[in-house]
Amino acid sequence: MGKAVNLEFKVISKFLPVLNDNLEEIKKGKNTYILVSGRVGGKTTTFEQKMLANCLAYPKHDIIVLRANSSALKDSVLLEFKKLCATELPQELYNKFKFKETPPMIINCPFSNQIRFGGVGLGSKSGSNQSRGKTAEKPLSLIIVEETQEIFSGTGSADLLNHAMATYMRLLDDNIGKVIYAGNRDRNKFGKFNQWVEQMSHDPNVTIIETDYRDIKHFLNRATLQLIAREFEMNPNNAKYMYLGEPVGGNDLVYGAFTPSVHIISLYNKDKQDNIFVDLKTKKTFVFDSQWCLQNVEKIYIGVDGSSTRDMTIFMPIFHLKDRRLICKLGDMFQHNPDKNGIIRNNILCDKYIRKWLYDLINKYSLQYKSKIFVVDGHNTDLIDNLKFQFGGYCTVISFTRKDLVETSEKVNNAFTDGVLYFTEETWIEVVSEAEISPSELFNELETVCWMEEPGHEDEFNSSIPNDRTDAIRYPVAYHANPYQLNDYAKGSEEK
Repeated sequence: MGKAVNLEFKVISKFLPVLNDNLEEIKKGKNTYILVSGRVGGKTTTFEQKMLANCLAYPKHDIIVLRANSSALKDSVLLEFKKLCATELPQELYNKFKFKETPPMIINCPFSNQIRFGGVGLGSKSGSNQSRGKTAEKPLSLIIVEETQEIFSGTGSADLLNHAMATYMRLLDDNIGKVIYAGNRDRNKFGKFNQWVEQMSHDPNVTIIETDYRDIKHFLNRATLQLIAREFEMNPNNAKYMYLGEPVGGNDLVYGAFTPSVHIISLYNKDKQDNIFVDLKTKKTFVFDSQWCLQNVEKIYIGVDGSSTRDMTIFMPIFHLKDRRLICKLGDMFQHNPDKNGIIRNNILCDKYIRKWLYDLINKYSLQYKSKIFVVDGHNTDLIDNLKFQFGGYCTVISFTRKDLVETSEKVNNAFTDGVLYFTEETWIEVVSEAEISPSELFNELETVCWMEEPGHEDEFNSSIPNDRTDAIRYPVAYHANPYQLNDYAKGSEEK
């Protein structure tokens, strides 16, 4: 055993089996814990407390922390663990910890043991199932998988998780070793992570611990509690998912976090139509003119959903501001409805219509020296090729091939919840017909797109409800949330 240190952690009773080692049960194989909740459920704090306890109690054993993408562990675990050490340990002992924050990330503990951080492949730039340089040098007292649900996204599965874990399970000490999985419930009740948790609950050696913010309410500050209360007031269905960990998928709304009173910014003076908008909640103004954009716009995304004979072509301009906001500028949306206006071949569409639209957009908002990124539905290969040919010299064209609707729509819901994604309340003009389109059509789409109910199709959109405009939002917002971490996002991309 290591040096005795009086660690007086603040912990709720539900988590005591994780922190306290029942060696008799561990020797019998009962050593696995799955911590499940929504946001703010106490999972990360608990396993970080266990990390600290183990690195002091078992100096001849290492600890492994895994996540789909190892680089994400710096902010989510390593730096938070560093704060925990600074808070709980005497200064003399804290000074003996050495934190290596660059890949491969390692924490050298005072008694020569280590905490190592690794990825399991989904976020690895090399595409391997195990990040290099992360294998342990000693037997393991603890294996932790952070944000386990990420491993099941896209093409991920229990097989991928098991394959990654096999490397480390061989090193787990049968007498003291524990395995901790921490994850957030999927929004869709039939999500792969939810199904995995259900399957694991039948294993007698696995303990499922479910919590939500109410279990740790007495530890939370006023600002956090106010944020949670506000979400329950404005969007109770989404709050149930975010903070109670209740799946609200299946036949529920895809974009359940969208709240019109929060996410729509209105014209400051509707009579003048002067392109000045105001957030009615915060009273912040957005002056969409040349000078304001020069000072406040970081880059512009253009979400693109192509058309066939039964749906529409949409080019959605989304301004990424320097304060993190993403503003969908509806008045400058490009919309073509082939059912109404006839089919326009992609080469003509780009050369005749998009060229002028893009030229006007760039000059109107002084975007000449701003990054301009088209994020296009990867199925529209001909449109992608034409965009690259026509505009590749000064724009980036990304082929968005991410197929997991649950995962990518969750990125949009997160953007709503985090106060990042907004829409200007203004009409736009449809190409060819020159019809003036009301923004209510988009807002109605956001509030009606829902999941299928049929068994086996629960992770698909209901095809009877139009989703052209919302898809043109989903692609760039999901790409913005993770432009490099998942290789599929960048397939077919070209930057010149």
